[in-house]
Amino acid sequence: MGRQVRRVPADWQHPRSAAGRYIPMRKADDALARATDERMPAWPAEACTHWQLYEITSAGTPLSPACASARELAEWLAAHYVEAAPGFTGTPEQWLRMIESGRETSTVAMKGKSFVSPLDPP
Repeated sequence: MGRQVRRVPADWQHPRSAAGRYIPMRKADDALARATDERMPAWPAEACTHWQLYEITSAGTPLSPACASARELAEWLAAHYVEAAPGFTGTPEQWLRMIESGRETSTVAMKGKSFVSPLDPP
């Protein structure tokens, strides 16, 4: 379950198919993306003021809305029980550590700490 935080413009709306499903989009520097048309737009860095979590293992589709700050995204992810791994979510602080690390995550371990909160939505 790979996750990647991407910087996007405030008004970014990830494209959807006619059926309403997200169209997979990989990062522009991804080798597979270069061979296909499935790549994120190459915005100037100053235009990317928001943060959005993407699933990257199979598709490259958003898991969250675009948020105005890393903290806002972390709080949204925790409040909506977004899984960091099957059956595990994280606290806002755990998500924030992952977001601020700037790295993709494909395991539950983040900076020596693990997500240990089992998914338990209300």
